Amino acid sequence: MYFKQVTVEGMGCLSYVIGCPQAGTACVVDPKRDVQDYIDIARKNDMRITHIFETHIHADHLSGNQELRSRTQADICFLEGSPVEFEHKTVREGQVFEFGKTSIEIMATPGHTPFSMSLVVTDTARGPHPWMVLTGDCMFVGDVGRPDLAGQEMIDEQVANLYHSLHKLGSLPESVEIFPAHGEGSLCGKGMSPKSSSTIGFETRSNPVLSLNEKSFRQEFTQTFPERPKSFTHIIEMNLKGPPLMERCPITRDLSPAQVKSLSNNGATILDVRNTAAFGGVHIKGSINIGLAKQTANW
Repeated sequence: MYFKQVTVEGMGCLSYVIGCPQAGTACVVDPKRDVQDYIDIARKNDMRITHIFETHIHADHLSGNQELRSRTQADICFLEGSPVEFEHKTVREGQVFEFGKTSIEIMATPGHTPFSMSLVVTDTARGPHPWMVLTGDCMFVGDVGRPDLAGQEMIDEQVANLYHSLHKLGSLPESVEIFPAHGEGSLCGKGMSPKSSSTIGFETRSNPVLSLNEKSFRQEFTQTFPERPKSFTHIIEMNLKGPPLMERCPITRDLSPAQVKSLSNNGATILDVRNTAAFGGVHIKGSINIGLAKQTANW
């Protein structure tokens, strides 16, 4: 079995390549926008990417599923009922996909979104028992997914779904490793750990949310979670339609000082992405400083 976690620094986005070099096949789970890493990993390990699994419709970043399909002809898979508007394959609870000696079983875990799913992964070369579960944005390390992305009109239903999905995941063996779709830096939860993985046993013992009874859980998640970022609505709409291929996106041009001055005089906002110290030393009057560093998602 081959397994690789891929991280987007500053955004807290986690994606995965899972496969079997002996069989020459692999899948990618929750691909980021720039898909070259997955292409390189597959090529280096003599694997062909045949499936792209999306654990849910993402709200904080554009998916790379269209880009990756255009380069690999892999099937894009969503849980049945997902309202995406582009060609895809639907998967259902209990369905199993095999990549050589690697087995992946679909587990429906709604709550973060109505059609969220987790992937239970088994290395059958080592034994019949699950090794890990990719929990999407249902269960994080030290936290759980926010249930408000489907809208306030569905909040009660989604909170109930999330509670039961978490306990469904908690019924897996304690030794099963947890690999979520987000880590520290993401706005899809409230207080994620900087660790990028955990186990079912550790989370059920130490994740404070998982110790709440259903009544307390409902009170906690219908009243207290971070304000939903305004950008989420647009990103969800783009991911439902399918983001355009990178080659169709306009490339930002280098600008001369005269062009920058002209644009600024005509109302353009100048964004200075240097660190705070550099900005404090000297900067263009009226520019805004947002340094390219950790917590990029907050902007």
